[in-house]
Amino acid sequence: MKYSHYLVPLCLLFSTYCYSQHYQIEDKYRGDLFFKKINMNKLQKDCTYPLNYWQLSDSKREEIDKLCPLNNLKFDFQGLYKFIYKEPVILYNGKNFQLTLGMFKNIQDNQNIQNIQNNQDNDVESGVTIFGGDIFLSIVRNNIVEDQVFLADNHIYLSDFVEAYQYYFISPEGEVYTLYLMEHEGGLTPILWKHYKIDNQKMKFVLQDMLISITDGVQYQIIYPNQFNVILNQPVTKIDHKKLKSCEDKYDKEEYYSCYIDVYNYYNNRLKQKINLLNKNNNTIKKSYSKLQQKMASDCLMLPPPVSGDEAVAPYLSNVMFCLIQNYKQEITNIEKQLAH
Repeated sequence: MKYSHYLVPLCLLFSTYCYSQHYQIEDKYRGDLFFKKINMNKLQKDCTYPLNYWQLSDSKREEIDKLCPLNNLKFDFQGLYKFIYKEPVILYNGKNFQLTLGMFKNIQDNQNIQNIQNNQDNDVESGVTIFGGDIFLSIVRNNIVEDQVFLADNHIYLSDFVEAYQYYFISPEGEVYTLYLMEHEGGLTPILWKHYKIDNQKMKFVLQDMLISITDGVQYQIIYPNQFNVILNQPVTKIDHKKLKSCEDKYDKEEYYSCYIDVYNYYNNRLKQKINLLNKNNNTIKKSYSKLQQKMASDCLMLPPPVSGDEAVAPYLSNVMFCLIQNYKQEITNIEKQLAH
């Protein structure tokens, strides 16, 4: 009997070990470990060209390029296409489902797939490399796609001067990481990093957190279900009331305004001040800023997240921040009413 109290933790330990999912995926499909953890501000700094970059010699430019870790990836993303261009590849064959990697979002669109495959077959036979194309990771059960995420594309044409890419990593624990970035004359710019977890009970890719970088010196961190954090790489600028009103008057749900970070910081700081003042005047009931902020973030993060791309990210971020600002303003009004009594 004296050993009985050890049995419960031991059983829990072994049951966790036995029933935890482990995804044995070949290295040629797994992606690059670099994308598991990203510091967007540092990455942007390392991958931004100096102003005189295009006036430098080829050898000098090569030295600068080596400073950007995105130019030194070990995984051959371009070579990945030769494995999956004909049909989706099974990465993991589990008891109840499969993970597949393919180039086509709608695998039921057989005619379209056949046409693309025929063109690609001709390209491969003629020695032409498949340079890019959307790659999707799918959860398949009984030959039905239960859920799917946009995983990668080695070449996304945006304009004659701008291209985009998306890269990924799949961990043995079933965590999926993606990074969308843009390449332009100023260098490589990370835009959107995402972290998913494979839920093999619900057959879903569950988004865990995101990092967004579309404003210089500012990184937005979203941790589901209830955390929205602004990470500044520069001092907070004080916004005057005229500029504050001007920015709020310009708000349009279809467009992102850079001044919204100033408006967000203004109302966020004002809410903190009001809560501190209320708690100072009230000795019985204390209001928690962090809990209140998480409750508001939980409501605002119900908005569908962007799939990829700066065109999708900007309005999403604008809508989330607008939602938070409106909530902050309402709570500030409520606290001011309480302070007035």
